[in-house]
Amino acid sequence: MRRERQNGVAKQLFAAMGIERHDQEKRTDWVLRGFRQFDAPVSIVVTYDRSIHGGDIGPFDCGGATNALVNAAWSRGLGCVINSQGIMKSTVVREHAGIPDDQVIMICVAMG
Repeated sequence: MRRERQNGVAKQLFAAMGIERHDQEKRTDWVLRGFRQFDAPVSIVVTYDRSIHGGDIGPFDCGGATNALVNAAWSRGLGCVINSQGIMKSTVVREHAGIPDDQVIMICVAMG
C-alpha cells in the first residue's frame, strides 16, 4: 500500500513539473536534486541517540520536532522539504555533517 501511494504521488509530482515518464534525463535530474537537498542553502539532519534505538519514542519525538520546525519556518515564509532521500546515503551524510556513530539519522529537512 505504501509503495502504491508513493508511486501515485510521484506521478502527480512529475506531471505537475512537466516531466514525462519516458524522459529519463529529467527524472534522473530530479532524483539527484533530492540527494543534493534540492540545492537548498540549509540542510538540517534530524537525529536521536542510539541508546533509545528500537523503541518508538525516538522516531515519534523526531517527527514532532520536525513537524514543528517546518511549520514554524513555513509560517515565516521560509520553504522547507522533509526529505528522506537526503539520508539514503547516510554514511556520506554522517561523514560530511560530523554526526557521531552514537546518533541515529532519522530524516533531513531542506530549508530555504
